[in-house]
This record gives sequence, structure tokens and C-alpha cells, in this order.
Amino acid sequence: MTDEQIVDRVRNGETRLFDQLVRRYQDPVYGMAARFTGGGADAEDVAQEVFLKVFRSLAGFKGEAKFSTWLYRVTFNLCADWLRRNRKPGRKAVAIEEAGEVRDGRVDLERSLLESEERERVNRALASLDERYRSVIVLLYYQKLPYEEIAAILGVPVKTVETRLYRARKMLREALGQEEGRGER
Repeated sequence: MTDEQIVDRVRNGETRLFDQLVRRYQDPVYGMAARFTGGGADAEDVAQEVFLKVFRSLAGFKGEAKFSTWLYRVTFNLCADWLRRNRKPGRKAVAIEEAGEVRDGRVDLERSLLESEERERVNRALASLDERYRSVIVLLYYQKLPYEEIAAILGVPVKTVETRLYRARKMLREALGQEEGRGER
């Protein structure tokens, strides 16, 4: 069943079907929230708030965009609200990927450590970006959304997404280069 079919049926009284949408999107919504909040209980709270808001607002969903685009827009808005309310110096986004790779039943600890350190460097650099630049990186690379959908979620033209992505990549390269320089001193 498509998202839109589920939405129609939920609006017609089959509210238990909303659970299918939650199961379908809980990992991407939590992942996006974790990138903005730093993970843990804060990300869980934001994700829960997203699904509550979406459920309550389902009657207003007009279907002009895909359900997933609308859902990610709600997620982005709630993450932005959370950032404004909870901005603290030194707070950083966290990686939600698991460190470690299993080969022949063993964990390659050295590789795992190097990958974990690299992810942490990237996460620190990502957390240092302004919200408008971080958002395009998160939506493109972590949520794997196309430019058109990112533009719809952020409410900006595709060209703005492209420009922000160009600038964000440049800022990330600079931040990662500066961090390397600090480590070598």
C-alpha cells in the first residue's frame, strides 16, 4: 500500500493504519532528528513530536507533495525549532551509525576505531555549520533525498539548494582541514 493510500484510509477512520507510516519512516525521521539534536532522548522526543504533529495534521495534508516530502518538512521544522530552543555552545550532532565491522565473526577494532574517529571529525565539522547549510548536507547525504525534494522540504528553489550545498561542502572541507591542522601541532 502506498503512503497516499494509507493517508486516505487513516483520514477515513482507519487510524490504526497510521502505525504503518510510523514503522516505514521512524528510522529516517529519528536519523534526521539525531543529526540536529545530538541524538539520544532529544532525538526520540523530536521524532515522537513529528509523528504526533503529522497524525494531528493529516486532515490538512492536501497531497500536493509526496507524503514523505511533507513528513520531512515537518521533521525539519521541528528540528529547527528544537535548535532555536536548545542552542548550547559545544553541543554536537552525533553519528548514529554503528562503529565496527564484523568479518569472520570478529570485529576489526583498528579499522573500527579509525572509522569512528573519522565519523566524529565529520560530525564535529557538520555541527559547526549554520542550520541552513547543515540541513542540505543531512537531507542529501544522510536522508538520500533528491535536490527537488530537498527544495520542497526547505521551501526554497532548487538553485538555492545547489548553492547551499556548494557552500556547505566548502565549509566542511575548511573545517576538516582546520581540524587536521590542530591535530598535527
